[in-house]
Amino acid sequence: MLNYTKLMALEPTKYGQMTNSVGQIIDFYEHPTRGDEHPVIAVCHYHKLAATTDFYELDDMIAEHREYEPWFCDGQFFHGI
Repeated sequence: MLNYTKLMALEPTKYGQMTNSVGQIIDFYEHPTRGDEHPVIAVCHYHKLAATTDFYELDDMIAEHREYEPWFCDGQFFHGI
């Protein structure tokens, strides 16, 4: 998990957004200092949580099959079925 407040203070570049199967709005950001050399960061503003994903692109996480969709639960980050 990343520090949500510190991350947002750095004003990272937003890649995209999705609503997952449990209704969470997940925003995707580029790392504010490492850029595209770092995996995509998933953020849930509602829960004020941020986490580094295992992906460098959004395609798999936002695919219709939802096999790798991200979600937050009990302060932890998950992706995949």
